[in-house]
Amino acid sequence: MVDKRRELGLKAIKGARDDRERTKFGRITPRVWVFAAASILSTMVVARMYSGRELGNAKETLLQKQRAADKTVGARWYPLRDRIESFTVDAAKAYKGDLVTPEAATLNFRTLPGIYLRLRTADAQSVESIHKVAPESVKDGFTSCLLRTRNDAAARGEPDAGAAPDQPWNLRQAYASTRILTEDWVREVRESPDTVRLRIFEDQYDKAEKNEIPKAIDIVTRAQFFLLVLDEDADAARQYAEDGGGITTEALQQVPHAARVHVLNLKTGEEMLRVRREADGQVRMVSDGQLRDPEIRAALRRQVNNCALAQNVLDAARPAAPAATDAGTDATTDAAP
Repeated sequence: MVDKRRELGLKAIKGARDDRERTKFGRITPRVWVFAAASILSTMVVARMYSGRELGNAKETLLQKQRAADKTVGARWYPLRDRIESFTVDAAKAYKGDLVTPEAATLNFRTLPGIYLRLRTADAQSVESIHKVAPESVKDGFTSCLLRTRNDAAARGEPDAGAAPDQPWNLRQAYASTRILTEDWVREVRESPDTVRLRIFEDQYDKAEKNEIPKAIDIVTRAQFFLLVLDEDADAARQYAEDGGGITTEALQQVPHAARVHVLNLKTGEEMLRVRREADGQVRMVSDGQLRDPEIRAALRRQVNNCALAQNVLDAARPAAPAATDAGTDATTDAAP
Protein backbone atom coordinates (compact mmCIF):
# COMPACT_ATOMS: atom_id res chain seq x y z
CA MET A 1 0.00 0.00 0.00
CA VAL A 2 1.33 3.35 -1.03
CA ASP A 3 2.01 5.75 1.72
CA LYS A 4 -0.53 8.63 1.53
CA ARG A 5 2.08 11.12 2.69
CA ARG A 6 4.27 10.05 -0.24
CA GLU A 7 1.36 10.56 -2.66
CA LEU A 8 0.86 14.03 -1.31
CA GLY A 9 4.49 14.73 -1.64
CA LEU A 10 4.58 13.49 -5.20
CA LYS A 11 1.50 15.59 -6.10
CA ALA A 12 3.10 18.69 -4.66
CA ILE A 13 6.30 18.13 -6.60
CA LYS A 14 4.32 17.47 -9.79
CA GLY A 15 2.22 20.64 -9.31
CA ALA A 16 5.33 22.72 -8.77
CA ARG A 17 6.87 21.33 -11.93
CA ASP A 18 3.66 22.07 -13.86
CA ASP A 19 3.63 25.62 -12.57
CA ARG A 20 7.21 26.11 -13.67
CA GLU A 21 6.38 24.78 -17.17
CA ARG A 22 3.42 27.12 -17.52
CA THR A 23 5.50 30.06 -16.41
CA LYS A 24 8.30 29.16 -18.79
CA PHE A 25 6.18 28.69 -21.92
CA GLY A 26 2.92 30.55 -21.16
CA ARG A 27 4.22 33.99 -20.10
CA ILE A 28 3.99 36.65 -22.91
CA THR A 29 7.24 38.52 -23.08
CA PRO A 30 7.64 42.13 -24.33
CA ARG A 31 9.23 40.78 -27.50
CA VAL A 32 6.07 38.77 -28.24
CA TRP A 33 3.91 41.87 -27.70
CA VAL A 34 6.03 43.88 -30.13
CA PHE A 35 5.87 41.14 -32.73
CA ALA A 36 2.07 40.84 -32.42
CA ALA A 37 1.58 44.60 -32.69
CA ALA A 38 3.84 44.78 -35.75
CA SER A 39 1.92 41.96 -37.40
CA ILE A 40 -1.43 43.66 -36.80
CA LEU A 41 -0.10 47.00 -38.03
CA SER A 42 1.35 45.41 -41.15
CA THR A 43 -1.95 43.71 -41.90
CA MET A 44 -3.79 47.02 -41.51
CA VAL A 45 -1.34 48.84 -43.77
CA VAL A 46 -1.59 46.19 -46.48
CA ALA A 47 -5.39 46.21 -46.25
CA ARG A 48 -5.45 49.99 -46.45
CA MET A 49 -3.09 50.00 -49.42
CA TYR A 50 -5.25 47.44 -51.19
CA SER A 51 -8.44 49.38 -50.38
CA GLY A 52 -6.81 52.63 -51.50
CA ARG A 53 -5.68 51.04 -54.75
CA GLU A 54 -9.22 49.78 -55.39
CA LEU A 55 -10.68 53.21 -54.62
CA GLY A 56 -8.17 54.90 -56.90
CA ASN A 57 -8.93 52.51 -59.73
CA ALA A 58 -12.67 53.08 -59.31
CA LYS A 59 -12.16 56.84 -59.40
CA GLU A 60 -10.07 56.63 -62.54
CA THR A 61 -12.65 54.43 -64.26
CA LEU A 62 -15.40 56.94 -63.48
CA LEU A 63 -13.30 59.91 -64.57
CA GLN A 64 -12.42 58.17 -67.85
CA LYS A 65 -16.14 57.98 -68.60
CA GLN A 66 -16.50 61.62 -67.63
CA ARG A 67 -13.69 62.69 -69.95
CA ALA A 68 -15.31 60.81 -72.82
CA ALA A 69 -18.59 62.67 -72.20
CA ASP A 70 -16.69 65.93 -71.92
CA LYS A 71 -15.14 65.45 -75.35
CA THR A 72 -18.51 64.83 -77.00
CA VAL A 73 -21.17 66.84 -75.15
CA GLY A 74 -18.77 69.40 -73.74
CA ALA A 75 -17.35 70.29 -77.12
CA ARG A 76 -20.83 71.41 -78.18
CA TRP A 77 -22.10 72.77 -74.88
CA TYR A 78 -19.17 74.96 -73.80
CA PRO A 79 -19.27 77.39 -76.76
CA LEU A 80 -23.03 77.83 -76.35
CA ARG A 81 -22.75 78.26 -72.59
CA ASP A 82 -19.94 80.80 -72.89
CA ARG A 83 -21.85 82.79 -75.51
CA ILE A 84 -24.99 82.91 -73.36
CA GLU A 85 -23.13 83.87 -70.18
CA SER A 86 -21.10 86.57 -71.92
CA PHE A 87 -24.24 87.95 -73.55
CA THR A 88 -26.05 88.05 -70.18
CA VAL A 89 -23.25 89.89 -68.38
CA ASP A 90 -23.01 92.41 -71.22
CA ALA A 91 -26.79 92.96 -71.23
CA ALA A 92 -26.71 93.75 -67.49
CA LYS A 93 -24.44 96.74 -68.08
CA ALA A 94 -25.68 100.18 -69.13
CA TYR A 95 -28.71 99.78 -71.39
CA LYS A 96 -27.83 100.37 -75.04
CA GLY A 97 -31.28 101.36 -76.26
CA ASP A 98 -34.04 99.51 -78.06
CA LEU A 99 -33.33 97.26 -81.02
CA VAL A 100 -35.89 95.49 -83.19
CA THR A 101 -34.51 93.74 -86.26
CA PRO A 102 -36.70 92.69 -89.20
CA GLU A 103 -36.16 89.10 -88.07
CA ALA A 104 -37.61 89.89 -84.64
CA ALA A 105 -40.52 91.83 -86.12
CA THR A 106 -41.83 88.66 -87.75
CA LEU A 107 -42.11 87.12 -84.27
CA ASN A 108 -41.27 83.75 -85.79
CA PHE A 109 -38.97 82.96 -82.88
CA ARG A 110 -42.07 82.57 -80.70
CA THR A 111 -42.72 79.09 -82.10
CA LEU A 112 -39.11 77.87 -82.15
CA PRO A 113 -37.24 75.91 -79.46
CA GLY A 114 -35.10 78.14 -77.29
CA ILE A 115 -33.44 78.71 -73.92
CA TYR A 116 -34.84 81.05 -71.27
CA LEU A 117 -33.30 82.84 -68.31
CA ARG A 118 -34.80 85.44 -66.01
CA LEU A 119 -33.00 87.14 -63.15
CA ARG A 120 -32.41 90.52 -61.56
CA THR A 121 -30.06 92.87 -63.37
CA ALA A 122 -28.08 93.07 -60.12
CA ASP A 123 -27.57 89.28 -60.21
CA ALA A 124 -26.20 89.24 -63.75
CA GLN A 125 -23.02 91.20 -63.16
CA SER A 126 -20.70 88.19 -63.36
CA VAL A 127 -20.63 84.60 -64.55
CA GLU A 128 -20.21 83.41 -60.96
CA SER A 129 -23.35 85.28 -59.91
CA ILE A 130 -25.30 83.83 -62.83
CA HIS A 131 -24.29 80.30 -61.81
CA LYS A 132 -25.44 81.03 -58.27
CA VAL A 133 -28.93 82.35 -59.06
CA ALA A 134 -29.76 80.51 -62.31
CA PRO A 135 -31.06 77.43 -60.42
CA GLU A 136 -33.81 79.67 -59.01
CA SER A 137 -34.99 80.82 -62.43
CA VAL A 138 -38.20 79.18 -63.61
CA LYS A 139 -40.58 79.60 -66.51
CA ASP A 140 -43.36 82.04 -65.65
CA GLY A 141 -46.32 83.91 -67.05
CA PHE A 142 -44.07 85.97 -69.28
CA THR A 143 -43.09 83.03 -71.46
CA SER A 144 -46.65 81.73 -71.48
CA CYS A 145 -47.95 85.06 -72.79
CA LEU A 146 -45.07 85.81 -75.17
CA LEU A 147 -44.28 82.50 -76.82
CA ARG A 148 -46.36 80.11 -78.86
CA THR A 149 -44.83 76.71 -78.24
CA ARG A 150 -46.56 73.35 -78.44
CA ASN A 151 -46.87 70.89 -75.60
CA ASP A 152 -46.33 67.68 -77.57
CA ALA A 153 -46.38 65.50 -74.45
CA ALA A 154 -49.80 66.85 -73.44
CA ALA A 155 -51.07 66.44 -76.99
CA ARG A 156 -50.12 62.75 -76.80
CA GLY A 157 -52.10 62.45 -73.59
CA GLU A 158 -49.14 61.66 -71.37
CA PRO A 159 -50.27 61.94 -67.73
CA ASP A 160 -47.04 63.65 -66.56
CA ALA A 161 -46.97 66.23 -69.34
CA GLY A 162 -48.32 69.08 -67.25
CA ALA A 163 -50.00 72.20 -68.53
CA ALA A 164 -46.85 74.09 -69.53
CA PRO A 165 -44.99 73.25 -72.75
CA ASP A 166 -41.48 71.82 -72.70
CA GLN A 167 -40.18 74.87 -74.53
CA PRO A 168 -38.37 77.03 -73.90
CA TRP A 169 -35.85 75.17 -71.82
CA ASN A 170 -34.71 77.03 -68.76
CA LEU A 171 -30.98 77.65 -68.54
CA ARG A 172 -30.99 75.96 -65.15
CA GLN A 173 -32.00 72.74 -66.94
CA ALA A 174 -28.96 73.02 -69.16
CA TYR A 175 -26.71 73.62 -66.15
CA ALA A 176 -28.20 70.64 -64.30
CA SER A 177 -27.88 68.38 -67.33
CA THR A 178 -24.18 69.17 -67.70
CA ARG A 179 -23.27 69.08 -64.01
CA ILE A 180 -20.98 66.06 -64.46
CA LEU A 181 -18.86 68.06 -66.92
CA THR A 182 -17.91 70.74 -64.40
CA GLU A 183 -14.57 71.04 -62.66
CA ASP A 184 -16.35 71.06 -59.29
CA TRP A 185 -17.81 67.62 -59.98
CA VAL A 186 -14.44 66.21 -61.02
CA ARG A 187 -12.82 67.65 -57.90
CA GLU A 188 -15.48 66.13 -55.65
CA VAL A 189 -14.92 62.73 -57.27
CA ARG A 190 -11.16 62.94 -56.70
CA GLU A 191 -11.70 63.93 -53.05
CA SER A 192 -14.09 61.05 -52.31
CA PRO A 193 -12.73 59.48 -49.10
CA ASP A 194 -14.26 56.02 -49.54
CA THR A 195 -16.22 53.75 -51.86
CA VAL A 196 -19.53 54.69 -50.24
CA ARG A 197 -19.08 58.33 -51.17
CA LEU A 198 -17.77 57.43 -54.61
CA ARG A 199 -20.86 55.33 -55.24
CA ILE A 200 -22.94 58.52 -55.04
CA PHE A 201 -20.99 60.02 -57.91
CA GLU A 202 -21.20 56.81 -59.89
CA ASP A 203 -24.98 56.94 -59.51
CA GLN A 204 -24.95 60.59 -60.59
CA TYR A 205 -23.01 59.74 -63.71
CA ASP A 206 -25.26 56.79 -64.56
CA LYS A 207 -28.32 59.04 -64.22
CA ALA A 208 -26.69 61.75 -66.32
CA GLU A 209 -25.68 59.28 -69.01
CA LYS A 210 -29.18 57.85 -69.21
CA ASN A 211 -31.32 60.99 -68.89
CA GLU A 212 -29.50 64.29 -68.52
CA ILE A 213 -26.83 64.07 -71.21
CA PRO A 214 -29.39 63.23 -73.93
CA LYS A 215 -31.40 66.24 -72.74
CA ALA A 216 -28.30 68.44 -72.92
CA ILE A 217 -27.59 67.25 -76.46
CA ASP A 218 -31.20 68.01 -77.37
CA ILE A 219 -30.92 71.53 -75.92
CA VAL A 220 -27.65 72.28 -77.68
CA THR A 221 -28.82 70.88 -81.00
CA ARG A 222 -32.32 72.30 -81.22
CA ALA A 223 -32.20 75.68 -79.44
CA GLN A 224 -32.66 78.51 -81.94
CA PHE A 225 -32.74 81.52 -79.64
CA PHE A 226 -31.88 82.70 -76.14
CA LEU A 227 -34.56 84.72 -74.36
CA LEU A 228 -33.23 86.83 -71.49
CA VAL A 229 -35.27 88.93 -69.06
CA LEU A 230 -33.43 91.23 -66.64
CA ASP A 231 -35.65 92.74 -63.95
CA GLU A 232 -34.52 96.12 -62.64
CA ASP A 233 -34.93 96.64 -58.91
CA ALA A 234 -37.87 98.67 -57.59
CA ASP A 235 -38.22 99.83 -53.99
CA ALA A 236 -41.86 98.71 -53.94
CA ALA A 237 -40.68 95.10 -54.07
CA ARG A 238 -39.08 95.34 -50.64
CA GLN A 239 -42.46 94.88 -48.98
CA TYR A 240 -42.60 91.39 -50.47
CA ALA A 241 -39.08 90.39 -49.50
CA GLU A 242 -39.12 87.31 -47.29
CA ASP A 243 -38.05 87.80 -43.66
CA GLY A 244 -36.73 91.25 -44.40
CA GLY A 245 -34.23 89.91 -46.94
CA GLY A 246 -33.14 91.49 -50.19
CA ILE A 247 -35.24 92.00 -53.30
CA THR A 248 -35.85 88.85 -55.32
CA THR A 249 -37.10 88.27 -58.86
CA GLU A 250 -40.31 86.79 -57.46
CA ALA A 251 -40.90 89.91 -55.34
CA LEU A 252 -40.24 92.19 -58.33
CA GLN A 253 -42.82 90.37 -60.42
CA GLN A 254 -45.50 91.46 -57.93
CA VAL A 255 -44.95 95.20 -58.43
CA PRO A 256 -44.64 97.56 -61.42
CA HIS A 257 -41.01 97.72 -62.51
CA ALA A 258 -38.82 98.10 -65.58
CA ALA A 259 -37.45 95.00 -67.28
CA ARG A 260 -35.02 94.48 -70.14
CA VAL A 261 -35.94 91.80 -72.66
CA HIS A 262 -33.32 90.43 -75.05
CA VAL A 263 -33.54 87.81 -77.77
CA LEU A 264 -30.29 86.36 -79.15
CA ASN A 265 -30.18 84.29 -82.33
CA LEU A 266 -28.08 81.30 -81.29
CA LYS A 267 -27.35 80.25 -84.85
CA THR A 268 -25.99 83.59 -86.07
CA GLY A 269 -24.84 85.01 -82.74
CA GLU A 270 -26.67 88.28 -83.47
CA GLU A 271 -29.01 90.05 -81.08
CA MET A 272 -32.39 90.33 -82.78
CA LEU A 273 -34.46 92.06 -80.10
CA ARG A 274 -33.66 94.41 -77.23
CA VAL A 275 -36.36 96.42 -75.49
CA ARG A 276 -36.84 97.94 -72.06
CA ARG A 277 -40.46 98.07 -70.97
CA GLU A 278 -42.64 98.30 -67.89
CA ALA A 279 -44.13 95.24 -66.25
CA ASP A 280 -47.26 96.93 -64.96
CA GLY A 281 -50.63 95.20 -65.21
CA GLN A 282 -53.88 95.96 -63.43
CA VAL A 283 -55.99 93.50 -61.48
CA ARG A 284 -59.63 94.49 -61.82
CA MET A 285 -61.93 92.97 -59.24
CA VAL A 286 -65.41 91.95 -60.46
CA SER A 287 -66.96 92.70 -57.07
CA ASP A 288 -66.19 94.59 -53.91
CA GLY A 289 -64.75 91.49 -52.31
CA GLN A 290 -61.03 90.98 -51.87
CA LEU A 291 -58.93 87.89 -52.39
CA ARG A 292 -58.11 86.65 -48.92
CA ASP A 293 -55.37 84.14 -49.65
CA PRO A 294 -52.05 86.05 -49.85
CA GLU A 295 -50.45 83.37 -52.04
CA ILE A 296 -53.28 83.62 -54.58
CA ARG A 297 -53.05 87.42 -54.58
CA ALA A 298 -49.28 87.23 -55.12
CA ALA A 299 -49.64 84.70 -57.96
CA LEU A 300 -52.30 86.87 -59.60
CA ARG A 301 -50.14 89.99 -59.41
CA ARG A 302 -47.19 88.14 -60.93
CA GLN A 303 -49.30 86.72 -63.75
CA VAL A 304 -50.83 90.08 -64.64
CA ASN A 305 -47.50 91.94 -64.54
CA ASN A 306 -45.74 89.25 -66.57
CA CYS A 307 -48.42 89.20 -69.25
CA ALA A 308 -48.38 93.00 -69.35
CA LEU A 309 -44.63 92.89 -69.96
CA ALA A 310 -45.09 90.30 -72.70
CA GLN A 311 -47.74 92.47 -74.39
CA ASN A 312 -45.48 95.52 -74.22
CA VAL A 313 -42.65 93.53 -75.84
CA LEU A 314 -44.97 92.35 -78.61
CA ASP A 315 -46.15 95.92 -79.20
CA ALA A 316 -42.55 97.07 -79.43
CA ALA A 317 -41.62 94.32 -81.88
CA ARG A 318 -44.67 94.77 -84.08
CA PRO A 319 -46.62 97.89 -83.07
CA ALA A 320 -49.36 97.31 -85.62
CA ALA A 321 -50.27 93.86 -84.28
CA PRO A 322 -53.64 93.57 -82.48
CA ALA A 323 -52.94 93.21 -78.78
CA ALA A 324 -55.45 90.46 -78.00
CA THR A 325 -54.38 88.36 -81.00
CA ASP A 326 -50.65 88.44 -80.32
CA ALA A 327 -50.48 88.32 -76.57
CA GLY A 328 -53.21 85.77 -76.08
CA THR A 329 -54.25 87.81 -73.03
CA ASP A 330 -54.52 91.44 -72.10
CA ALA A 331 -52.72 93.29 -69.34
CA THR A 332 -55.88 93.51 -67.25
CA THR A 333 -57.21 90.47 -65.45
CA ASP A 334 -60.66 90.15 -63.96
CA ALA A 335 -60.52 88.43 -60.61
CA ALA A 336 -63.32 87.10 -58.50
CA PRO A 337 -63.18 87.34 -54.72
